[in-house]
Parts: sequence; C-alpha cells; structure tokens
Amino acid sequence: MNVTRRSFLRTTLAAAAAPYVARGAARAGFEIGLVADAQYADVEDKGTRFYRKSLAKLGEAVEHFNGRELAFCAHLGDLIDREWKSFDEIMRPLARSRHGWHHLLGNHDFEVLDELKSKVPGRMAMEARYRSFDRGGFCFAILDTNDVSTYAHAAGTPERAVAEAELKRLTETKVRQAKPWNGGIGPVQLAWFERRCAEARERKLKVIVLAHHPIAPENEHNLWNAPAVLAVLERQKNIVAWLNGHNHAGHFAVVHGVPCVTMHGMVETAATTAYATAEVLPDRLILTGHGREPSRELVFRA
Repeated sequence: MNVTRRSFLRTTLAAAAAPYVARGAARAGFEIGLVADAQYADVEDKGTRFYRKSLAKLGEAVEHFNGRELAFCAHLGDLIDREWKSFDEIMRPLARSRHGWHHLLGNHDFEVLDELKSKVPGRMAMEARYRSFDRGGFCFAILDTNDVSTYAHAAGTPERAVAEAELKRLTETKVRQAKPWNGGIGPVQLAWFERRCAEARERKLKVIVLAHHPIAPENEHNLWNAPAVLAVLERQKNIVAWLNGHNHAGHFAVVHGVPCVTMHGMVETAATTAYATAEVLPDRLILTGHGREPSRELVFRA
C-alpha cells in the first residue's frame, strides 16, 4: 500500500481510541471500489477538465477492480457532465465490470433537458434516490445531496420553487456554500437518515455514508445544510465514515471523530486518473489510492 508520511500525518484520527489491527494478522473484512466525478461528455477540454478522457480512465479503474475480489463498487456522483446521450457512452466501460455498482446522484447528472430530469435515477439503474444496505457488520447509507436544489427539478415544479427560496435565504445570510451547484438534504430524507442510523445501532451495525456533496471541512462546495447533517453525526455515534465527491481537488477532515473524505475528481488532468479501493475492517477503513487519489488509513471512532 502506497501510504506517504504526509498522507499518514493527515489521517492520524486519534488512533489510540481504537484497537490496532496488526499487519499480517487475520483480518475479517471486505473490499470495495470507489470512483468520483468521471463527469464524461463528448465536448472539448476546459481548463483542467478532460471530459472525453474519462471513458478510458473509468475503463482502467474497472479493469483494476475486475482483478480484485470486491464486495461492490460505487461512483459518488457526476457520472456525466451534460447531455442525456453522455449516459450511453459512459455506461460502456461500466458494462465490462464483473462487480455490481452503486450510483449516486451528482449535480452534473441533472445537466439535461427539464423533461428528462426525473428520469435520471432510472437511467442510472438506481432503485431509489437515497437508500441503504447492510454488508458485513456495516450499514451503507447512500444519500441524495441534490434533494433540495435548483438543478435537479424542472422549472415550475414545487420542488424547484422550494430550492430557489432556500438558495435565496442562504445567500442573504451569507452562508459560504450558498452556490447554485450545491444542494441540500430535505427534512424527509434527513429524518430517514437519522432513523436508519438508529436502527443500525440497535442491530450493532456501524454506518458508512456515501454522498456526492461534502459536509466538512468548511468550504464553498459543501452541502447547503451541512450543519444539520453534522448534528446527526454527533448524535448517532455508530456513523464511522463519510465518503463523497464533488470537490475535484479532494479534501479531508475529522468531525466528531468521523473521518470525512472528499475523493479527487476523475475528470481532472489529461494524464492522471483518480480512484481507490477501500478495505473495510471492523475498526478502520484502509483506502489505497491510484493516480491523484492518496492512500489513507481511517480509524473509526470507538
């Protein structure tokens, strides 16, 4: 595993609070594959974004994942950058995967005609916009961080009106992440999330959250109502990790003892990629990064 001294120091995470798992010892766990922001479109490069190259990059990640025994793979949102036809092309490398994929909704996935926005989850073979499933002592909560947003709902719908009013309110109160490319989690989904975590705790399951927008550290890419979600993390002590995309530069923070990782965007740069595998162990998650994605060891809070 390629863990540099710098990346290790960034992810100390109060290791003394959790038992150490000795190298070489028998470890009961499983491995998953992770990608964020492939953001494919058949358009010219713009700045540091090389949209067409995501086809080959995602194909390379799939080939690597196919050589490993993974429980599942996940793409953390923004599978496309724009246009409905982009889904056809980016699905081709995914069709070569021998593993199942869980897709999350990103803001760019809704850069399609208004009449097609409601069809995006179905096009990505999502059974629901937010959902959860259990695996090996863990509950994986997949959130829709575009729930309340100005881009995910057609003009003239009640959902769009609510989002526009919320963005106006946040802008007037000078909330840093009050940007049109961000969104929020609505009250129904937020209540579901907390209820699901409580149910998982009763069954002695740890919760790992997969999302598109980050909640920490504070920056302009964060979820509109990040403070409300962070309050859930503080109350529900069995939440042990938050993994997201959206900010292509990547980021990392520990809040309430929970490591929050923003993965680097695959679409960035012409010659490098970004993806990872994650070994999920009872007390920690070991990310092995490829390309621009650093390797990290994330120790769960006790």
